[in-house]
Amino acid sequence: MRKNSLRETQRNVFNVRPSSRFEQRRRRGLKDMAEEKDRPEETDIIEEEEEQSESSDSEEAMTEEEPKTKRKRPSNPLGFIFNLRQLRRVVQLLFLLGINAYIFAAWYGNDAITAFWTGFRDLLPTLPIIAPLDAPFGVIAGSFDVMQREFTAGIFPFFTIGAMLIILTIIGRTACGWVCPVGTVQDFASLPNRTKVRPSPSTESELRKLKTYIGIIIIFFSLWVASSFALGTADPLIAALGDFARSAFDPFNPAYILFVIIPQQNWPTGFENLWFLTTWPLIVWAQIIFVALIVVISYWFPRWYCRWLCPAGWLYGIFSRDALIGIGRNPARCTPDVCNTCEVVCPMNIRIRKFPYQHMHSADCIMCMDCKSHCPNDAIVIRFS
Repeated sequence: MRKNSLRETQRNVFNVRPSSRFEQRRRRGLKDMAEEKDRPEETDIIEEEEEQSESSDSEEAMTEEEPKTKRKRPSNPLGFIFNLRQLRRVVQLLFLLGINAYIFAAWYGNDAITAFWTGFRDLLPTLPIIAPLDAPFGVIAGSFDVMQREFTAGIFPFFTIGAMLIILTIIGRTACGWVCPVGTVQDFASLPNRTKVRPSPSTESELRKLKTYIGIIIIFFSLWVASSFALGTADPLIAALGDFARSAFDPFNPAYILFVIIPQQNWPTGFENLWFLTTWPLIVWAQIIFVALIVVISYWFPRWYCRWLCPAGWLYGIFSRDALIGIGRNPARCTPDVCNTCEVVCPMNIRIRKFPYQHMHSADCIMCMDCKSHCPNDAIVIRFS
């Protein structure tokens, strides 16, 4: 019995061990085969990740190189140095010196410069700007100023009105934007400030009415004095009106204050006679403060005097609304729904986008070309209507 039990146990042991060893080997073989199958997939994944990283690196390199390839060389190499805005500044300074300060050139013996400006005066003595007729350093006078003087002297200004109408109907108020000394002072005062204040359209339209009222009052005084010459009652009326009889606009005209009233005062020549300033009348100091306010407020409100208070600009705008040369927009390039750059940079705060594409019929456009020089799409064009 013992021998049989031992044999059975041995058989069982020998039968189990071989099977277990075989199964272990078989499982190891399956694992090895599975690992061998999985290894190519892992390498493929690693290779794909490396390819993706290389492709992403190449894409980033392309994106970094794209802005460099997209840059275009300017068609006009001088555009960086001498663009349209800078050209207007140069012209403004030249006319500011030539119209109101040519005598400084004469003091240094520059007869050729003086002869140029006096010759310019002989060809075109008046322009649609603000420039006093009796300025001691003046060469060219403003049409509005001359008409006042001639009306109040009992003379009808045929030549002045004719020249004014011809200029305004052809080039509009270009002289206001490029020549007028008052506009030049305001433009240079607003240059340092990049964020201008733009009133709402309703507020702007209400403020623009002020210059209309001022212009009507000045024209009324001028015609009143002119009619008194015809009726023979000019002397008592002139005595009653005083300074307002010759020109009702002069006491509030910044150009008259700068180029007539201030030069006529008794100026000190050194510290020893600085007390001369105390002899200036109070009305003169009030006028100087008024001009200073025009300059200071222009820092935030560009050309606010031209937009709201200038009666000459109101009169010029009546005839320049339908000028032959004006501003238009290219409908193929203009994007008024998403861009308002032209309105933001406009010193006269004109709502350019509300006008037709063909021509901007605005009485306040001074043809400064700021909208054209700032337009990102080059959509602003000069039109002949």
